[in-house]
Amino acid sequence: MFKETKRLTATDTLIGQGTIFEGNIQTEANLRIEGEFHGEITSQSEIIIGEYGVAKAEIKCLNLTIAGQLHGDVTVTGRLIITPSGQLIGNAIVQSIIVQEGANFNGECKMISVANKVNTADVESINKNLENKAENRKAKQAG
Repeated sequence: MFKETKRLTATDTLIGQGTIFEGNIQTEANLRIEGEFHGEITSQSEIIIGEYGVAKAEIKCLNLTIAGQLHGDVTVTGRLIITPSGQLIGNAIVQSIIVQEGANFNGECKMISVANKVNTADVESINKNLENKAENRKAKQAG
């Protein structure tokens, strides 16, 4: 009688304080970093870097809130928020950005329009930059 519809329930993922995670994460759920993360993150949802969180990462996501430290480039198709305790050392491609008083943003920011979302050339440029950084990181680890 009643149709049962399957719905994806977003389960939050937490990298807790005292945890160091290295690698690549692809998720549809929200992600919160309170510990330390090194690598690449792709999310269709929201990422939050907590006040004591540290990420050395390339991030692509819907929304990003930085209350801790992020060293790396970001592509945010929604809103980037850097809180008073937050630090972003890297470049950003965003639809909208809020840098609160006291926040630290050291890099370049490119705004994308709502109608166009992310320009294909911008994505290709970012992907090439990410690939180069990944190759450099692997070379440093190997040698």
